[in-house]
Amino acid sequence: MTWRLLIAEDEKYLREKVTQNIDWASHGYEVFVASDGEEALEIVGRENIHILVTDIRMPGMDGIELTERAKAINEELKVIVISGHAEFELAQASIRLGVEDYLLKPFRSERLLEVVKKTKDKLEIRKAQLAQEQKREELARQLLERRFSDVFGWLANPNFFLSQSTHAIRHRLSEILRTGTPSELSKEIELFHDALDSYEKDGENVYILLNDIVITTLTTVQELGFELEEVINIMAKHLPTTSQGDLKDLQQWVESFLWDTNDLIKSRPEGDSEQLIKTMKSYVDENYRTGVTLHSMAIQLNMSPSQLSKLFFSYMGENFSDYVNGLKEQKAKELLKATDQRIYEIADYLGFSDAYYFSSWFKRTVGCSPTEYRESLQEGHDVL
Repeated sequence: MTWRLLIAEDEKYLREKVTQNIDWASHGYEVFVASDGEEALEIVGRENIHILVTDIRMPGMDGIELTERAKAINEELKVIVISGHAEFELAQASIRLGVEDYLLKPFRSERLLEVVKKTKDKLEIRKAQLAQEQKREELARQLLERRFSDVFGWLANPNFFLSQSTHAIRHRLSEILRTGTPSELSKEIELFHDALDSYEKDGENVYILLNDIVITTLTTVQELGFELEEVINIMAKHLPTTSQGDLKDLQQWVESFLWDTNDLIKSRPEGDSEQLIKTMKSYVDENYRTGVTLHSMAIQLNMSPSQLSKLFFSYMGENFSDYVNGLKEQKAKELLKATDQRIYEIADYLGFSDAYYFSSWFKRTVGCSPTEYRESLQEGHDVL
Protein backbone atom coordinates (compact mmCIF):
# COMPACT_ATOMS: atom_id res chain seq x y z
CA MET A 1 0.00 0.00 0.00
CA THR A 2 1.18 3.53 -0.79
CA TRP A 3 0.69 6.02 2.04
CA ARG A 4 -0.17 9.64 1.17
CA LEU A 5 1.96 12.16 3.03
CA LEU A 6 1.29 15.92 2.93
CA ILE A 7 4.00 18.36 4.01
CA ALA A 8 2.84 21.92 4.75
CA GLU A 9 5.77 24.31 5.21
CA ASP A 10 6.07 27.97 4.24
CA GLU A 11 9.89 28.11 4.42
CA LYS A 12 11.19 27.02 1.04
CA TYR A 13 14.55 25.66 2.21
CA LEU A 14 12.93 23.47 4.85
CA ARG A 15 10.24 22.33 2.43
CA GLU A 16 12.91 21.28 -0.06
CA LYS A 17 15.01 19.65 2.64
CA VAL A 18 12.32 17.30 3.91
CA THR A 19 11.07 16.41 0.44
CA GLN A 20 14.39 15.99 -1.36
CA ASN A 21 16.70 14.54 1.32
CA ILE A 22 14.54 11.44 1.69
CA ASP A 23 13.56 8.98 -1.02
CA TRP A 24 9.98 8.84 0.19
CA ALA A 25 8.79 6.65 -2.67
CA SER A 26 11.20 3.86 -1.73
CA HIS A 27 9.67 3.87 1.76
CA GLY A 28 6.14 3.56 0.37
CA TYR A 29 4.96 7.19 0.48
CA GLU A 30 3.40 9.46 -2.11
CA VAL A 31 4.30 13.02 -1.10
CA PHE A 32 2.18 16.14 -1.57
CA VAL A 33 3.59 19.60 -0.77
CA ALA A 34 1.88 22.83 0.30
CA SER A 35 3.46 26.23 0.99
CA ASP A 36 0.68 27.44 3.30
CA GLY A 37 -2.33 26.28 5.26
CA GLU A 38 -4.92 27.16 2.63
CA GLU A 39 -3.14 25.10 -0.02
CA ALA A 40 -2.73 22.22 2.42
CA LEU A 41 -6.42 22.25 3.31
CA GLU A 42 -7.34 22.16 -0.38
CA ILE A 43 -5.13 19.08 -0.86
CA VAL A 44 -6.68 17.36 2.17
CA GLY A 45 -10.12 17.92 0.66
CA ARG A 46 -9.05 16.58 -2.73
CA GLU A 47 -6.75 13.68 -1.83
CA ASN A 48 -7.08 10.88 0.68
CA ILE A 49 -4.19 12.07 2.84
CA HIS A 50 -3.08 9.70 5.59
CA ILE A 51 -0.40 11.78 7.37
CA LEU A 52 -0.02 15.56 7.53
CA VAL A 53 3.29 17.16 8.55
CA THR A 54 2.79 20.86 9.19
CA ASP A 55 4.80 23.76 10.53
CA ILE A 56 3.02 25.21 13.52
CA ARG A 57 3.83 28.79 12.42
CA MET A 58 2.74 29.80 8.91
CA PRO A 59 1.33 33.06 7.53
CA GLY A 60 -2.44 33.13 7.33
CA MET A 61 -3.72 29.76 8.50
CA ASP A 62 -1.27 28.34 11.04
CA GLY A 63 -0.66 24.69 11.88
CA ILE A 64 -3.18 24.64 14.74
CA GLU A 65 -6.05 25.92 12.62
CA LEU A 66 -5.00 23.69 9.72
CA THR A 67 -5.07 20.66 12.03
CA GLU A 68 -8.57 21.46 13.28
CA ARG A 69 -10.01 22.06 9.82
CA ALA A 70 -8.21 19.14 8.18
CA LYS A 71 -9.45 16.73 10.84
CA ALA A 72 -12.98 18.02 10.29
CA ILE A 73 -12.60 16.84 6.69
CA ASN A 74 -10.82 13.57 7.50
CA GLU A 75 -11.11 12.42 11.10
CA GLU A 76 -8.71 9.52 10.45
CA LEU A 77 -5.92 11.95 9.44
CA LYS A 78 -2.74 11.73 11.54
CA VAL A 79 -0.85 14.98 12.15
CA ILE A 80 2.78 15.73 13.02
CA VAL A 81 3.74 19.34 13.83
CA ILE A 82 7.08 21.09 13.33
CA SER A 83 7.98 23.88 15.74
CA GLY A 84 10.86 26.00 16.95
CA HIS A 85 11.97 26.09 20.56
CA ALA A 86 9.99 29.29 21.15
CA GLU A 87 6.80 27.49 20.11
CA PHE A 88 7.41 24.40 22.23
CA GLU A 89 4.47 25.04 24.59
CA LEU A 90 2.20 25.69 21.62
CA ALA A 91 3.30 22.42 20.07
CA GLN A 92 2.55 20.60 23.30
CA ALA A 93 -0.89 22.18 23.39
CA SER A 94 -1.53 20.88 19.87
CA ILE A 95 -1.35 17.34 21.24
CA ARG A 96 -4.79 17.97 22.74
CA LEU A 97 -6.09 18.37 19.19
CA GLY A 98 -5.12 14.81 18.41
CA VAL A 99 -1.67 15.55 16.98
CA GLU A 100 0.41 12.37 16.95
CA ASP A 101 3.87 13.86 17.46
CA TYR A 102 5.98 16.97 17.03
CA LEU A 103 9.49 17.82 15.88
CA LEU A 104 11.65 20.61 17.20
CA LYS A 105 13.79 22.59 14.76
CA PRO A 106 16.48 21.91 13.78
CA PHE A 107 16.02 18.22 13.03
CA ARG A 108 17.62 15.69 10.72
CA SER A 109 15.64 14.40 7.75
CA GLU A 110 16.12 10.84 9.05
CA ARG A 111 14.42 11.84 12.29
CA LEU A 112 11.36 13.02 10.37
CA LEU A 113 11.28 9.72 8.50
CA GLU A 114 11.32 7.83 11.80
CA VAL A 115 8.46 9.90 13.25
CA VAL A 116 6.41 9.49 10.07
CA LYS A 117 7.06 5.74 10.06
CA LYS A 118 5.98 5.45 13.70
CA THR A 119 2.75 7.23 12.82
CA LYS A 120 2.26 5.02 9.76
CA ASP A 121 2.71 1.93 11.95
CA LYS A 122 -0.20 3.13 14.11
CA LEU A 123 -2.31 3.51 10.97
CA GLU A 124 -1.40 -0.02 9.90
CA ILE A 125 -2.43 -1.39 13.29
CA ARG A 126 -5.76 0.41 13.07
CA LYS A 127 -6.24 -0.84 9.52
CA ALA A 128 -5.60 -4.41 10.68
CA GLN A 129 -8.12 -4.00 13.51
CA LEU A 130 -10.77 -2.73 11.09
CA ALA A 131 -10.02 -5.63 8.76
CA GLN A 132 -10.58 -8.07 11.62
CA GLU A 133 -13.91 -6.44 12.45
CA GLN A 134 -14.97 -6.66 8.80
CA LYS A 135 -13.86 -10.28 8.66
CA ARG A 136 -15.96 -11.15 11.70
CA GLU A 137 -18.98 -9.45 10.16
CA GLU A 138 -18.41 -11.31 6.89
CA LEU A 139 -18.24 -14.62 8.76
CA ALA A 140 -21.50 -13.76 10.45
CA ARG A 141 -23.13 -12.98 7.11
CA GLN A 142 -21.88 -16.27 5.67
CA LEU A 143 -23.44 -18.12 8.57
CA LEU A 144 -26.75 -16.40 7.94
CA GLU A 145 -26.55 -17.15 4.22
CA ARG A 146 -26.12 -20.83 5.03
CA ARG A 147 -29.25 -20.52 7.20
CA PHE A 148 -27.32 -22.08 10.03
CA SER A 149 -29.46 -20.28 12.59
CA ASP A 150 -32.57 -21.94 11.12
CA VAL A 151 -31.01 -25.39 11.60
CA PHE A 152 -29.80 -24.74 15.12
CA GLY A 153 -33.03 -23.56 16.60
CA TRP A 154 -31.58 -22.18 19.84
CA LEU A 155 -30.04 -19.26 17.92
CA ALA A 156 -33.53 -17.81 17.73
CA ASN A 157 -32.59 -14.28 16.61
CA PRO A 158 -31.12 -14.36 13.06
CA ASN A 159 -29.76 -10.80 13.42
CA PHE A 160 -27.87 -11.57 16.59
CA PHE A 161 -24.66 -12.64 14.89
CA LEU A 162 -24.42 -9.30 13.11
CA SER A 163 -25.40 -7.14 16.07
CA GLN A 164 -22.98 -8.88 18.39
CA SER A 165 -20.21 -9.81 15.96
CA THR A 166 -17.66 -7.61 17.71
CA HIS A 167 -18.97 -8.05 21.25
CA ALA A 168 -16.44 -9.40 23.77
CA ILE A 169 -14.65 -11.72 21.36
CA ARG A 170 -12.78 -14.26 23.44
CA HIS A 171 -9.13 -13.75 22.61
CA ARG A 172 -8.12 -16.34 25.18
CA LEU A 173 -10.02 -19.01 23.25
CA SER A 174 -8.25 -17.98 20.05
CA GLU A 175 -4.86 -18.30 21.76
CA ILE A 176 -5.69 -21.74 23.12
CA LEU A 177 -6.87 -22.99 19.73
CA ARG A 178 -3.69 -21.69 18.11
CA THR A 179 -1.00 -22.76 20.57
CA GLY A 180 -2.67 -24.05 23.74
CA THR A 181 -2.51 -27.47 25.39
CA PRO A 182 -5.38 -29.98 25.81
CA SER A 183 -5.43 -29.12 29.51
CA GLU A 184 -5.91 -25.41 28.74
CA LEU A 185 -8.74 -26.15 26.31
CA SER A 186 -10.41 -28.43 28.84
CA LYS A 187 -10.33 -25.68 31.47
CA GLU A 188 -11.74 -23.18 28.97
CA ILE A 189 -14.63 -25.52 28.12
CA GLU A 190 -15.37 -25.88 31.83
CA LEU A 191 -15.59 -22.09 32.10
CA PHE A 192 -18.05 -22.03 29.21
CA HIS A 193 -20.14 -24.74 30.88
CA ASP A 194 -20.21 -22.77 34.14
CA ALA A 195 -21.19 -19.60 32.27
CA LEU A 196 -24.04 -21.38 30.47
CA ASP A 197 -25.26 -22.75 33.81
CA SER A 198 -25.31 -19.24 35.25
CA TYR A 199 -27.18 -17.93 32.17
CA GLU A 200 -29.81 -20.69 32.20
CA LYS A 201 -32.66 -18.22 32.55
CA ASP A 202 -30.99 -15.40 30.66
CA GLY A 203 -31.47 -16.11 26.95
CA GLU A 204 -29.67 -12.98 25.73
CA ASN A 205 -26.44 -13.77 27.57
CA VAL A 206 -26.60 -17.34 26.27
CA TYR A 207 -26.76 -15.95 22.73
CA ILE A 208 -23.85 -13.60 23.41
CA LEU A 209 -21.65 -16.38 24.79
CA LEU A 210 -22.45 -18.77 21.93
CA ASN A 211 -21.83 -16.00 19.43
CA ASP A 212 -18.43 -15.27 21.01
CA ILE A 213 -17.45 -18.91 20.77
CA VAL A 214 -18.61 -19.37 17.18
CA ILE A 215 -17.23 -16.13 15.72
CA THR A 216 -13.91 -16.42 17.56
CA THR A 217 -13.45 -20.02 16.42
CA LEU A 218 -14.39 -19.31 12.80
CA THR A 219 -12.13 -16.26 12.67
CA THR A 220 -9.22 -18.18 14.14
CA VAL A 221 -9.39 -21.16 11.79
CA GLN A 222 -9.84 -18.94 8.74
CA GLU A 223 -6.79 -16.88 9.70
CA LEU A 224 -4.85 -20.12 10.01
CA GLY A 225 -5.68 -20.94 6.41
CA PHE A 226 -8.43 -23.54 6.79
CA GLU A 227 -11.54 -23.57 4.64
CA LEU A 228 -14.62 -22.19 6.34
CA GLU A 229 -16.57 -25.19 5.08
CA GLU A 230 -14.47 -27.51 7.25
CA VAL A 231 -15.58 -25.76 10.42
CA ILE A 232 -19.18 -25.37 9.29
CA ASN A 233 -19.25 -29.14 8.85
CA ILE A 234 -17.95 -29.59 12.40
CA MET A 235 -20.65 -27.24 13.69
CA ALA A 236 -23.39 -29.19 11.88
CA LYS A 237 -21.98 -32.56 12.89
CA HIS A 238 -22.84 -32.10 16.56
CA LEU A 239 -26.22 -30.39 16.30
CA PRO A 240 -28.84 -31.47 18.86
CA THR A 241 -31.34 -34.01 17.57
CA THR A 242 -34.14 -31.44 17.92
CA SER A 243 -34.20 -27.76 17.05
CA GLN A 244 -35.12 -26.86 20.61
CA GLY A 245 -31.98 -28.15 22.33
CA ASP A 246 -31.89 -27.66 26.10
CA LEU A 247 -28.96 -26.32 28.14
CA LYS A 248 -27.20 -29.70 28.35
CA ASP A 249 -27.43 -30.02 24.57
CA LEU A 250 -25.76 -26.64 24.19
CA GLN A 251 -22.98 -27.54 26.61
CA GLN A 252 -22.35 -30.81 24.80
CA TRP A 253 -22.34 -29.04 21.45
CA VAL A 254 -19.80 -26.44 22.64
CA GLU A 255 -17.52 -29.17 23.98
CA SER A 256 -17.68 -31.36 20.86
CA PHE A 257 -17.36 -28.39 18.51
CA LEU A 258 -14.25 -27.03 20.24
CA TRP A 259 -12.51 -30.39 20.60
CA ASP A 260 -13.06 -31.30 16.95
CA THR A 261 -11.91 -27.84 15.83
CA ASN A 262 -8.84 -28.17 18.02
CA ASP A 263 -8.06 -31.55 16.42
CA LEU A 264 -8.40 -29.96 12.97
CA ILE A 265 -5.96 -27.17 13.84
CA LYS A 266 -3.45 -29.48 15.52
CA SER A 267 -3.46 -31.71 12.44
CA ARG A 268 -1.57 -28.96 10.60
CA PRO A 269 2.20 -29.48 10.31
CA GLU A 270 4.33 -27.59 12.83
CA GLY A 271 6.04 -25.84 9.95
CA ASP A 272 3.37 -23.12 9.86
CA SER A 273 4.34 -21.73 13.26
CA GLU A 274 7.98 -21.92 12.29
CA GLN A 275 7.29 -19.99 9.08
CA LEU A 276 5.42 -17.33 11.05
CA ILE A 277 8.43 -16.81 13.32
CA LYS A 278 10.79 -16.72 10.32
CA THR A 279 8.62 -14.03 8.72
CA MET A 280 8.52 -12.11 11.99
CA LYS A 281 12.30 -12.42 12.43
CA SER A 282 12.89 -11.12 8.91
CA TYR A 283 10.65 -8.10 9.60
CA VAL A 284 12.37 -7.33 12.91
CA ASP A 285 15.82 -7.67 11.34
CA GLU A 286 14.88 -4.91 8.88
CA ASN A 287 12.90 -2.66 11.24
CA TYR A 288 14.48 -3.01 14.70
CA ARG A 289 15.69 0.61 14.58
CA THR A 290 12.18 2.04 14.23
CA GLY A 291 10.81 1.00 17.60
CA VAL A 292 9.15 -2.27 16.63
CA THR A 293 7.64 -3.91 19.71
CA LEU A 294 6.17 -7.26 20.60
CA HIS A 295 2.82 -5.55 21.14
CA SER A 296 2.75 -3.98 17.65
CA MET A 297 3.80 -7.28 16.05
CA ALA A 298 1.11 -9.14 17.99
CA ILE A 299 -1.59 -6.79 16.74
CA GLN A 300 -0.43 -7.15 13.13
CA LEU A 301 -0.47 -10.95 13.48
CA ASN A 302 -3.79 -10.92 15.40
CA MET A 303 -2.24 -12.65 18.41
CA SER A 304 -1.86 -11.60 22.01
CA PRO A 305 1.60 -10.41 23.13
CA SER A 306 1.85 -13.28 25.63
CA GLN A 307 0.99 -15.87 22.98
CA LEU A 308 3.46 -14.44 20.48
CA SER A 309 6.15 -14.14 23.15
CA LYS A 310 5.78 -17.80 24.04
CA LEU A 311 5.91 -18.86 20.39
CA PHE A 312 8.92 -16.65 19.64
CA PHE A 313 10.86 -18.02 22.62
CA SER A 314 10.06 -21.63 21.71
CA TYR A 315 11.64 -21.21 18.26
CA MET A 316 14.36 -18.63 18.91
CA GLY A 317 15.48 -19.67 22.38
CA GLU A 318 15.44 -16.08 23.65
CA ASN A 319 12.94 -13.38 24.51
CA PHE A 320 11.79 -10.90 21.87
CA SER A 321 13.27 -7.91 23.72
CA ASP A 322 16.62 -9.69 24.14
CA TYR A 323 16.68 -10.43 20.42
CA VAL A 324 15.99 -6.80 19.47
CA ASN A 325 18.58 -5.55 21.96
CA GLY A 326 21.08 -8.00 20.50
CA LEU A 327 20.55 -6.52 17.03
CA LYS A 328 21.00 -3.00 18.37
CA GLU A 329 24.12 -3.97 20.31
CA GLN A 330 25.66 -5.61 17.24
CA LYS A 331 24.92 -2.58 15.05
CA ALA A 332 26.14 -0.12 17.69
CA LYS A 333 29.48 -1.94 17.96
CA GLU A 334 29.76 -2.03 14.19
CA LEU A 335 29.18 1.73 13.88
CA LEU A 336 31.59 2.53 16.72
CA LYS A 337 34.24 0.42 15.07
CA ALA A 338 33.81 1.21 11.39
CA THR A 339 32.61 4.84 11.33
CA ASP A 340 33.49 8.18 12.92
CA GLN A 341 29.84 8.98 13.66
CA ARG A 342 29.27 10.81 16.90
CA ILE A 343 27.55 9.09 19.79
CA TYR A 344 24.35 11.10 19.39
CA GLU A 345 24.23 10.22 15.69
CA ILE A 346 24.52 6.51 16.46
CA ALA A 347 21.87 6.85 19.16
CA ASP A 348 19.54 8.59 16.71
CA TYR A 349 20.20 5.97 14.02
CA LEU A 350 19.33 3.13 16.39
CA GLY A 351 16.09 4.79 17.50
CA PHE A 352 17.10 5.94 21.00
CA SER A 353 15.45 9.10 22.29
CA ASP A 354 18.78 10.72 23.20
CA ALA A 355 22.52 10.04 23.51
CA TYR A 356 22.41 9.83 27.30
CA TYR A 357 19.89 7.00 27.29
CA PHE A 358 21.82 5.21 24.55
CA SER A 359 25.10 5.48 26.51
CA SER A 360 23.42 4.20 29.65
CA TRP A 361 21.89 1.26 27.75
CA PHE A 362 25.20 0.46 26.03
CA LYS A 363 27.14 0.44 29.29
CA ARG A 364 24.52 -1.76 30.95
CA THR A 365 24.59 -4.16 27.99
CA VAL A 366 28.27 -4.21 27.03
CA GLY A 367 29.97 -3.26 30.29
CA CYS A 368 31.55 0.00 29.15
CA SER A 369 30.41 3.28 27.63
CA PRO A 370 30.36 3.80 23.84
CA THR A 371 33.29 6.20 24.15
CA GLU A 372 35.31 3.69 26.17
CA TYR A 373 34.47 0.96 23.67
CA ARG A 374 35.68 3.08 20.73
CA GLU A 375 38.85 4.13 22.57
CA SER A 376 39.65 0.49 23.36
CA LEU A 377 39.35 -0.34 19.66
CA GLN A 378 41.63 2.53 18.71
CA GLU A 379 44.19 1.39 21.25
CA GLY A 380 44.16 -2.06 19.70
CA HIS A 381 42.57 -3.81 22.64
CA ASP A 382 40.52 -6.94 21.98
CA VAL A 383 36.91 -6.09 22.87
CA LEU A 384 33.79 -8.05 22.08
